[in-house]
Amino acid sequence: MKRSNIFFTLLSLLLSSIILIQPVITQQNNNLNWNLPNFDDKSTSFNSQNALNKDNIDTLKQKWMTALSQAVILTGNETIRTSSTPLLVNGIIYLIDRSQVLFAVKADDNSVIWTAQLSVSDNQRYGLEKENIHLRYISYYKQTIWVIDLDCSITGYKAYNGERSTVIPPEFLCGNIPAESTPKTSPTRVISAPILYEKENILIASPSGFEPNDLSLSYVLGIDLDTKDIAWKTSISSNEENVAPGSGQWAIDQEAGVIYIGTGSPIPEWNGINRSGSNLYSDSIIALDASNGKILWHYQTTPHDINGYGCTGNTILGEIDGKKVIYAACKNGYLYALDAESGDLIWYFNPPDIKRLNSENADFVKTNTYDPNKPWINYPSTTPVVQCPGVFGAVSFNIALGYNTIYMSTFNRCSELSVAAINNIGDTGVIDINILYDPVGPMNSTLYAIDASNGQIKWKRFFDETANMGGITVSGGLVYFPTPTGDLYAFDSEIGSEVWKTNFGSLGVFFPPIIGTTANGTWNLIQLVAGTPQLHALGEYSGYLFALSPSSDSIDYSSTTTSNTIDYNLVITYIAVSVTIILLIMSILLYYRRRKT
Repeated sequence: MKRSNIFFTLLSLLLSSIILIQPVITQQNNNLNWNLPNFDDKSTSFNSQNALNKDNIDTLKQKWMTALSQAVILTGNETIRTSSTPLLVNGIIYLIDRSQVLFAVKADDNSVIWTAQLSVSDNQRYGLEKENIHLRYISYYKQTIWVIDLDCSITGYKAYNGERSTVIPPEFLCGNIPAESTPKTSPTRVISAPILYEKENILIASPSGFEPNDLSLSYVLGIDLDTKDIAWKTSISSNEENVAPGSGQWAIDQEAGVIYIGTGSPIPEWNGINRSGSNLYSDSIIALDASNGKILWHYQTTPHDINGYGCTGNTILGEIDGKKVIYAACKNGYLYALDAESGDLIWYFNPPDIKRLNSENADFVKTNTYDPNKPWINYPSTTPVVQCPGVFGAVSFNIALGYNTIYMSTFNRCSELSVAAINNIGDTGVIDINILYDPVGPMNSTLYAIDASNGQIKWKRFFDETANMGGITVSGGLVYFPTPTGDLYAFDSEIGSEVWKTNFGSLGVFFPPIIGTTANGTWNLIQLVAGTPQLHALGEYSGYLFALSPSSDSIDYSSTTTSNTIDYNLVITYIAVSVTIILLIMSILLYYRRRKT
């Protein structure tokens, strides 16, 4: 055989072995992985798997538990700094701990694969490393974990080894904020996760949470990952007004190339004396062309908001009779269903258990009227006044869509506030924001199941004496619902009956669980127990990450799909084969070279 034939034969074998490695690492089944904060591009928080269901959830047993770093506590279980929402992809759990460390652990046994230190405090630049971070998200696209760091940079970490593959400088997302600037005071500070428009490789991000006292960050950004340049930058304010961008996961229609964002309140939130009018694009759901950032339509829920009722949670992309629909719940407590193509209102839902006081503009969808010139809620008085819903709004941090049903948690936690003069663009408009944290009057919560087609109540569950601000996960015919008392409930998704409940202790549960498989195909429920991420501080508590699994004999594997997640032994085998072939080629070439000599 000629040397060239031998060479090309062996080279073909080498390339074939390398190609075989790629599917092992990249092929995914949407039911087995949890790639985004709210599961998928549509931001539904719904995993359609049925391996873990209401028939076998009673067999769930703790598989392992690991302690996270500590956080400061003041009242109950409320912490000033929290971990990110976890992801579970190809049998690996990804999470940012409170200590600013991104880590990857095997879902099988909790062994650490890699860790990466994120930004640290630096007096020479603007950053949030010393600030209270109440919520944080990360995302997974193209074998990369995407993080908006606390120095306002955007970094992509290779999912399999933690190496930095992409670094977007802070100036892209936040501009040139002076180092001496101070972050705006806020009842909740949330750092969002980038969303990728895959067709054109554009990373879409929001500077939510980074607002300083002296500058406006009222825009959304698209970054071309191929050129590392800004592809587009879209303002979400008019007349130089200051509008906070949303922070919850935004739904993206990858096929149509449209992303649906939510926007926050106009700033100052509680004093509108210098911003009469509707305050365009605030408290809105906006459809943007993902290619160029063009605003296709917007729907404003609370014009001239003077209560702090932004639409900062997730948006959901669903369907009604084949028509694409956007669902969103805002802090005013209303749930909206909008035509995804036009932005027209299809229906709205006003939860009957929500108390409303001194928040008339928030009822715009019902009354079609608002006062565009009212400076504050009890103008001209400057005495303390109560508003309901309170400063945290009335809706938990995410809604969910599954089984043609919107699952939504609302709560009553009224607030007392006193108006203040306005000096800076980032002022809140209240005298002491700290008193806003204290609830006024009774607290309670309601979990609703709403027909996604018409907005009618299917069932509801009432919880007295707690404001359940955590999220919701829907999967396997169950609605998972965490509470600040440490309970994790699983309700029947059809009728709302309690199927299962477990308690994780006094630290409380805020984040909803995520569900997926290990590298070996074992189904896991992953629960982050890190306290309710809010407010103040006194003492320190640790957080915990739990993995629970059902008994293997309770799963009907004939009804579940198989996984192409990482098999580490197989990867090692392929690598060994590839190295062997390389050495063999080198040996043969060396042999012929010596023979010729």
